[in-house]
Amino acid sequence: MRFIKYLKLLTLQVILSLILLNTEISFAQNKINWEGPYVGVGIQSLNGGVNGNYASDGDIHSRDIDGESIEFHIGYNKDLTQYGLNNYIAGVELSYSDHDFLFNGVKGKRDCPSANYNCKSSINYSWSAKTKLGLKYDNFLPNLFIGYTKDQITIKTDEKNNADIPGGTTKTVEGILYGIGVDYYLDNNSFIGFSFYETLMNKEQFPVDYNNKINTELKYNTTKLSYNYRF
Repeated sequence: MRFIKYLKLLTLQVILSLILLNTEISFAQNKINWEGPYVGVGIQSLNGGVNGNYASDGDIHSRDIDGESIEFHIGYNKDLTQYGLNNYIAGVELSYSDHDFLFNGVKGKRDCPSANYNCKSSINYSWSAKTKLGLKYDNFLPNLFIGYTKDQITIKTDEKNNADIPGGTTKTVEGILYGIGVDYYLDNNSFIGFSFYETLMNKEQFPVDYNNKINTELKYNTTKLSYNYRF
């Protein structure tokens, strides 16, 4: 009988402890506030390919493109709990990347159809707008996103022995991006983020040497690490 009484008391203590623990977790979760505007800076690594072919005969121009760059962005997160979507966070973000700032740029050089030419490709700068949807869990905010991007791209075929006839075109090309990410809440004023996404640019034609034309389709992956300040 004494053992049963002790077991009941122990069970009650366990129940009270679980209730208290759940209350503390809920209170801590409520203290983490993702909502509001933020600004940030990121370091990103790009890797992909410019699938370029001469329109006249299909000869390959350039395939590989890679490099690192700095990205600056501003965004806003909105907690959807008030709309009945508990723990969901929606957001929008605008970003700009200057691919020559602090780094050597995002460039490619390969598969020139003639040894008499230097075939090059580069992304000079990019800007994008994207929407995000995340599900908060403790200090983490895993999320999915999709967006629109615009890149300035240069395609060149410079003749090695004739510097007076440079061949190249710079154009602004539109495209889409999509990917996944996770943010980690540091304190009320800051969080860090890690993301991976793919960018698909629209097909575009670039006039180069002697007005030859190259049909291009740029596709690349980006891995980014960022620090963000909330205000």
